[in-house]
Amino acid sequence: MLVLSCAIAIQSGIQLSAASTPINVPAASSSSSSSSSESLQIAFDPSLPPYQFQEAGVYKGFNLDLIRTLSESAGLKLELVPMPLNESIEKLTNKEIDGILGIRYLSQLEDQMDFSESLVNSTISIIARDEKIEQYKDRLGIEPVLIAVERDSVEFEFVKNVKKANFNQAFSQQAVFELLIMDRADMMIGVRHVAEYLLDKYNIEHQYTISNSFETPVDYYLGMDASKATELAMLNAALRDLKLSGAYEEIYNTWINDKALENQQRIERNLIIMLLIIVSAFFIAAVAGYINLQLKRKVGEKTRALSSANDALERKIIEIRNATELKDLMFESSPRSITILDRDGRVSAMNESALALCGLQEVPVGERVYALSPFDKMLEGNLENVLNEGESLMGKELDYRAFGRRFALRYFIYPLRDDAQHMRGAILTIEDYTEEKILREQIAEEEKNRALIQMISGIAHEIRNPLTSIKAYVELLPRKKDSEAFQQQLVRVVPNEVERVSKLIENLIDYVRPKSRSPVRVQVLELFESCVLLFQHTATSKGIEFAMNADASLYIHVDQDQIKQVIINLLLNAIDAINEKLEMPHAADGHWIKLSAARHAGGVKITIEDNGIGMTPKELANVYELFYTTKAKGSGIGLPLSKQIVEDNQGQMEIESVKGQGTIIALTFGSDGN
Repeated sequence: MLVLSCAIAIQSGIQLSAASTPINVPAASSSSSSSSSESLQIAFDPSLPPYQFQEAGVYKGFNLDLIRTLSESAGLKLELVPMPLNESIEKLTNKEIDGILGIRYLSQLEDQMDFSESLVNSTISIIARDEKIEQYKDRLGIEPVLIAVERDSVEFEFVKNVKKANFNQAFSQQAVFELLIMDRADMMIGVRHVAEYLLDKYNIEHQYTISNSFETPVDYYLGMDASKATELAMLNAALRDLKLSGAYEEIYNTWINDKALENQQRIERNLIIMLLIIVSAFFIAAVAGYINLQLKRKVGEKTRALSSANDALERKIIEIRNATELKDLMFESSPRSITILDRDGRVSAMNESALALCGLQEVPVGERVYALSPFDKMLEGNLENVLNEGESLMGKELDYRAFGRRFALRYFIYPLRDDAQHMRGAILTIEDYTEEKILREQIAEEEKNRALIQMISGIAHEIRNPLTSIKAYVELLPRKKDSEAFQQQLVRVVPNEVERVSKLIENLIDYVRPKSRSPVRVQVLELFESCVLLFQHTATSKGIEFAMNADASLYIHVDQDQIKQVIINLLLNAIDAINEKLEMPHAADGHWIKLSAARHAGGVKITIEDNGIGMTPKELANVYELFYTTKAKGSGIGLPLSKQIVEDNQGQMEIESVKGQGTIIALTFGSDGN
């Protein structure tokens, strides 16, 4: 440990001594950039691995690779100058440099500096020796402890307020880590990525534990002089393009080995394997029934609770006569969090829900709203548009973790005007829809399970035919192994049958695999084929014919699994509608389901048509109402859920139907032909 500590100390000395050597980043040749001829001086602190550091005399790291890529894309010429963070801040204040790479958000620099979009996100975590980590976590603030922490950081402010905590401060994350491993601190509070990189680099990760408790997110930005707003906007645009193209992830994976993400992915893989083993038709039916009962109970409870709340609110309104008192009561009694801001982005008023969300006891009147979490994440980049342009921000969503639980928040930002329509500030309202999100996920799972029961039945029959063919060839093999014609037929038929079975199983796995929404470029024809394949046997056995018409050049940009779920639900409804028509006396022959796609108004229009029983105008008017169904065993959640999924993927859903003739469902999406 002494040798390792000395080695780190020597390395730190090398970095500081090399801090005056600039690194030129040439601009990409672009006639559209007016700033490419002038070099921008960007400082960076080389003591922040794996983001930016020196190794073997070379400066490297995630931030350096990223800024080089962004500058080339934006057509800007940069000169990267290594220097300590405190020195770079002083030079930026004195207009000696143009920006600082790898800096956290500092409110005191807002007048001199504009911050880019987040370059990289990590968490602030507790790191200590394996045998001591639980003791320090449980006794923090109770027993004396010496904490290594970076000076003037968020975690530094936290440590100063912890009882019985002494701190040993340093000017960089690497120096904080050195204090820990040289036993000059009992524990450190610092950036998780930095700790993981250095523990792995010096092969001592088995001696220390990074705790998942008390974690808080931290972002690193490119801070630019306020006069360089145009260049910063170009770099921000290049950063967004880089993330959309997937190149950002490649650079990220090159430098950052996210252990927490690896653990999560391993757990997800194990869960998928377990689910595939234990899934059966009986279990799915039982779970679907249980979820349905629980959902009805929850909806009943929420309805009664909402009714009680409305009655109470009506009684209060009757009792209160003064308009001012009524407004104050509505402000404080609203289940939504409401915060009123002035034109400078400072807090004017907050109701009890807003205080509870921020963990505050009193309204911090006059304080910058960006200092309050989670308001900072909601307002960053949005508040200025509301105050300056008078635009409203409607229905944005944010996942937020605090107080030991996760919140699903939906927020709105409105301009606040006086009677003369002059801008006075802004209103931020936040709705906690966590339970609603859970119910929606339960509804989606129930609908998927209903489809899965029918798919499993059809796929079982589909697999039997190719297996019978393969079995026949295997039985004939001992007698006809010398027949050249038999060998050729065996080589041709058996692989095709195996591929057929593999495709069926692959489609089933894709349908049941749980995923978060991830839009990709999807070929419409391939999407049709994968969905129809699941129901081919079921439809054929009932005399139903499938017809597909889609050009191979048609693509849409959607979450493939979600849209596949929608089409599967619509095909199930079409089959049910035809079955209902077949049960009628004197039912005619020739039943079909048509899937087609064509270009439409700059996008792609997908049409699913059947000649089933159809719907009356009254049924059609209520078709999107939750739990409304015309089928004896229907759940009434398929079409409302499908419409929600389509709209979540920036699409539209329309239905036309005539009783006794059939139904046409149109899904319209933006095109993705590139």
